[in-house]
Amino acid sequence: MNNHNTKSLGDAIKAFIASMKWEDKINETTLINEWDKIIGSETAKYTTDLRFKEGRLTICFKSATLRYELMMKKKNLIDTINNYFGQAVVRDIDFR
Repeated sequence: MNNHNTKSLGDAIKAFIASMKWEDKINETTLINEWDKIIGSETAKYTTDLRFKEGRLTICFKSATLRYELMMKKKNLIDTINNYFGQAVVRDIDFR
């Protein structure tokens, strides 16, 4: 048996997801479902909406104070999210 064309199951799944262009939807779903783990439950309870498309995350907050605080820490928040995913998923964040 010749092994030069074999892929791991994980690599095959990643290739299939990429070919179907599902990365954004999967990342958005993960962000929404795991937001409290990513950002912390105290901060997450002030989030009213999350949207993700083509590397841009839009976050809506109930608290203008919290929104401003996170705007000042935008780079750290992007790093936190990308570290959670283990890859560069979020390139920019819009705060509303």
